[in-house]
Amino acid sequence: MKITKFIPLAILSVVLLASCQSRESKINKLVTSHLEQSLENPENLKVLEIAEPDSAFGLNYFTKQEQTYMLSTVTNVTKVLMERTEYMTKPDLDDAYTMTLADLEMRMSTGLFSGMLGDCKKGAWSGWKVRVIYICKSKYGCMYKAQRWYFLDKDCQTVIRSFDLPIVSTDKADKTTKSTAKKKQGNAASKIMLSTGK
Repeated sequence: MKITKFIPLAILSVVLLASCQSRESKINKLVTSHLEQSLENPENLKVLEIAEPDSAFGLNYFTKQEQTYMLSTVTNVTKVLMERTEYMTKPDLDDAYTMTLADLEMRMSTGLFSGMLGDCKKGAWSGWKVRVIYICKSKYGCMYKAQRWYFLDKDCQTVIRSFDLPIVSTDKADKTTKSTAKKKQGNAASKIMLSTGK
């Protein structure tokens, strides 16, 4: 009798597990395909991590922790750019590192803040939110690391919104990559990493 009672629970558990695995598989394929189609050098794309999907409650709603992380990223990127260009007084257009970071910052600002101009209150469940960490090569020939945020529909079939947050290190040691970048430019692509940490 007890065994009979547990059978429906076991079946339900199997169904739920299969559903979760199917959803994650769909998400992984969708975001990977989107990355390959949207990046300038998809042949150099390397996906390092696809986080577990989280529920989204509107396209502009972020938790306090997420907002803090985003603002910290903006601050770090701006700090590195200011240091490398001497507060924009001596920008070096031949520095692949700086040009890559400047390009990423513009894309970040457009994708991030344009969406935050609307209603940021928590709404009804609208789908899924997924973060992907990847490495790729910029159009300037510099390898960079970034985190892309995805907002997907409820069925995990469509990308509704996405934006990139570059991952940088503010260590003083990173300043030395400026001279290295110049030496490695030419036919060979520079392999400078904007950051080596996740």
